[in-house]
Amino acid sequence: MNNNFNQKFSVIRHWGSPNKATTIWGFDVVREKQLFAPDPYNTFFPCLDYDNHFIYEVPNRPDTVGIPSFMCTCGSAAILIGVEAYKNDASPEGLVFACMFRNSVVNPKTGELWGRHADGSK
Repeated sequence: MNNNFNQKFSVIRHWGSPNKATTIWGFDVVREKQLFAPDPYNTFFPCLDYDNHFIYEVPNRPDTVGIPSFMCTCGSAAILIGVEAYKNDASPEGLVFACMFRNSVVNPKTGELWGRHADGSK
């Protein structure tokens, strides 16, 4: 990877399909099949099912100010994306929570999505 991605990520390293983890900030998180998205949606959306990472909601506490509301255990923020963005990852229809890094970083040589988490895993 080149120097364009020199950002501090809080990678949580597990192999397999972890169901819980402790973040770099010290709070425990668990794998959820779906998470609630506030305004303007006000409904639950499914989370993409990754082998060695999962999407979690950051608790609303004074010590989590400035952290995105939804994160991936690879250290990236999580985002709501539509079918076209995750067509190679899963089969649910409509919007889903997904790892932002995995679904937005483009390989400069091919112009296609890199398709990996912030820690380099698939």
